[in-house]
Amino acid sequence: MVIGVTVGKFNPPHLGHLHLIRSAAGRVDQLYVLLGDRPGQTISADKRARWLESDSPTNVTVLVTPDDIPEANQPWAKRALDVVPQAPDVAFTSEPWGPGWAEEMGATHVSVDLERTAYPISGTALRQDLRSNFEWLAPAAKVDLVRRVVVAGAESTGKTTLAEALARHFQTTWVPEYGRQYWRARAHLADQTWHSDEFLHIARTHHQMADEHARRVSGGLLVLDTDALVTNVWHHRYCGGTDPGVAELAFVHRPDLYLVAAPDFDWVQDGTRESQERREEMHQLTLEMVVSSGSAYEVVGGTHEKRMAAAIAAIESTVEYPVFV
Repeated sequence: MVIGVTVGKFNPPHLGHLHLIRSAAGRVDQLYVLLGDRPGQTISADKRARWLESDSPTNVTVLVTPDDIPEANQPWAKRALDVVPQAPDVAFTSEPWGPGWAEEMGATHVSVDLERTAYPISGTALRQDLRSNFEWLAPAAKVDLVRRVVVAGAESTGKTTLAEALARHFQTTWVPEYGRQYWRARAHLADQTWHSDEFLHIARTHHQMADEHARRVSGGLLVLDTDALVTNVWHHRYCGGTDPGVAELAFVHRPDLYLVAAPDFDWVQDGTRESQERREEMHQLTLEMVVSSGSAYEVVGGTHEKRMAAAIAAIESTVEYPVFV
């Protein structure tokens, strides 16, 4: 077997890191990635390792090691030889010190995009300005670091219209409501009785859709038309009470902001709506659940223009992008 090794902080992992790892993995049987863990870093080493492994080929193993030695070739060569199960044959880096490090280990050095022409980004730039450089993040890291805004509310309150408009304004993407798709697929059933497992399926699928959208987003903001919390409102409507599994999903990626659309205009039937007489009741239940979630929220109402203005102001004043070390 040909064994390869590379090293870095990967704080956070970006597309340049993935290019290095994937290029290296394609040239060896087994690639070990040494990830330095230093106390006080905002993002844990375990989380960074999980992100890297999620976006890497199957022959890649990430090894977390303390970043507690001088940043010099000899100490890090010794650390690699101590940590990697087999002495590496090839060392891969995108750094000018790479050949010296490889020589200390008795390995051949391969340089990958030393000039950073393929992916002109650095971990330092991401740490200092995550929002402006979000497009360069590794996809798995985007899922956890993207800022999420959920448009919530009862039926016929303009949620979808607002979500689409906000995505256009912020030049990002939005996640459509999966529950509506599911409702249309089951509308032909003779028995229209709803069951708890259906709401759990809706919440899980919508959650998965949101994560897939997050992996592709470039601007750091993701707009969602409802989420698991809203799905729980519908569980309450048809099954009574909340579903523990759905409630748990609502906290996996708790949004930075809920925008609760007010039911302050006439009901509009789009062929799928069926709770006109309970719209106010469901609005109040949605608002109660949003408040209890602990996330920031804003109730938006009035004309579309007024809703947009209030929503944009709430996002710009509430949603923050972390600066981390």
